Parts: sequence; structure tokens; C-alpha cells
Amino acid sequence: MRALVACMTDMRQHGSRYVAAALPELPFSDGAFDLTLSAHFLFMYADRLDHTFHRQALAELMRVTRHQIRIFPTVDLNGQRYEHLDALLAWVRSHGWAAEEIRVPYEFHRNAHTMVQLTRVDIPGRCMPRTSLV
Repeated sequence: MRALVACMTDMRQHGSRYVAAALPELPFSDGAFDLTLSAHFLFMYADRLDHTFHRQALAELMRVTRHQIRIFPTVDLNGQRYEHLDALLAWVRSHGWAAEEIRVPYEFHRNAHTMVQLTRVDIPGRCMPRTSLV
């Protein structure tokens, strides 16, 4: 509850820091962020968001990120590992990123004890435009 109150307070005090956006298309320039975090969205709603959506969302995160992307958790709402995760990580690797599933020291949700970490390994400073990833 403290985190929610802190977030709401920060939003009131610094509203310009927050931008409403929705995957799979984000209103940011290529390489806008050094680090991008996705928490409790991708993979969690696999029953509603298909594999194509997940690939498009990752392509967009890769476009707006210069260095690293972290996604937590790797399970759906039933605590099952995202069934297409291995194929998705292989696709990410084929686009110039290292991709690994890393164990975390906590379990916020049933079986939610891993995160995905994607790290750019292609040409430093180069961000792939949207059209080259989809």
C-alpha cells in the first residue's frame, strides 16, 4: 500500500514525467531509454494477448531501448510459464540482443521467480527502426 501511495503522490507532484502509452506502439523515439522495465503485463495475460502481440511488443521495446530490457514475471495469471517464451527469446536473439531468463530472489506471484533480461549486443548506440523488427 505504501508503494501505491508513493506513486500517486509522485504522479500529482510530477505529472509531466508520466506519459500514457500502450503497446505495441509507443510514442517515443528510437533509443529513447537506456533501460526499459515491463512489470506484470507481458506474459501475464497470455490468454488475451497472443504470441504476435508479444513479439510486436518486444520489437517496440527493443526499438525504444538502447541497452537493456527487463520483464517480470515470466508466468501468466495461473502461474504457468509463458508457453512461447523460448521461441520469443530465440527471435530476440536473432535481432542482435542477448536474452536470458534469470531467477529472482523473491516470488511475488505463484511460480513468478524468474525475469527476462534482454541486452543489446549489436552495434552500440544503434537502435533498429520499427520496420526492421516486425
